[in-house]
Amino acid sequence: MNPDVTAMPPAEPIEADQALAVNVGRRWPTVEDGSAAEEEVVLGAWSPWKGRSTTLRHFDPDRIAVIVACRQGQTMAVYDVLPDHRGARWHWTGDEPRRRVVFHGAPSTRYAAQLNAPAPAWRTGEGTPVKVLALEEVLAGEQAPAGWPPTRHTVVGQAVITLSAAGHLTVSVPPEYSVTVQTRAPHDRSN
Repeated sequence: MNPDVTAMPPAEPIEADQALAVNVGRRWPTVEDGSAAEEEVVLGAWSPWKGRSTTLRHFDPDRIAVIVACRQGQTMAVYDVLPDHRGARWHWTGDEPRRRVVFHGAPSTRYAAQLNAPAPAWRTGEGTPVKVLALEEVLAGEQAPAGWPPTRHTVVGQAVITLSAAGHLTVSVPPEYSVTVQTRAPHDRSN
């Protein structure tokens, strides 16, 4: 039996250190019209296989910690991958050799700052609806309190600056960036 299609747990625990960006461009309208639940579209059946292979995988489901749903360069939803009542973080669906992965999870509060932020984009004709990201590439931050207006984002280079309605500023930068914060007098609006 092919070891890639069994649901056996790994011999040693594997660290979930990656995010899976999924292109929901075609499936998102079903969320908007109410014919599908958001979690079904985001966590739904994703192919881990490279090309037509049943042995080479594009991603290892055990390493995925977060699912980032992307549509036209914008993040539509972010879900943490969590164990279900049996302790499984994902399961196979289908009975053919190229089965697909369905993740278990819930909307992320840890990565809520990623919502509405720029997301990986797919080029026309790009063959796979998934991209594997290092977990550090996903914006961490607090979710705005319920009832507050939406969070605002701006992108400067590869840095993303997020301002919550509560006045909390989050700056997410790649590891090679440095950040300098300067305070100014309350009425001074100069740069």
